[in-house]
Amino acid sequence: MKRRRVYYPLKYRRARTVTYAVVLFWLWTWLGSASFLAGLFHSPLHAIVAMYALFTFVLLSFPVFLLALAQMALNRPTPMPTSAVVVRLDAHTQTGVRPVRATRNAS
Repeated sequence: MKRRRVYYPLKYRRARTVTYAVVLFWLWTWLGSASFLAGLFHSPLHAIVAMYALFTFVLLSFPVFLLALAQMALNRPTPMPTSAVVVRLDAHTQTGVRPVRATRNAS
């Protein structure tokens, strides 16, 4: 029995967001992290912790980026078929009919 493939659009969107975040991190690493680390040299402990965190994030960004690309490739959005039926829902179901409100009397 063959199972039908289920499409989850949020997986693709989350993977795309992770890809953007990794790219922004690498841009920040190449363009702005040197000035950030230079500002931490008044305390050697802060500079060591920042360098350790930066190296850790750099090493972790490679597999995270590759996994996000794999998720995007496996959960590619399918185009909507041209024969799809579109049903437009009106905001007003009936005009001129007021909704009934339940009122409570204080007793």
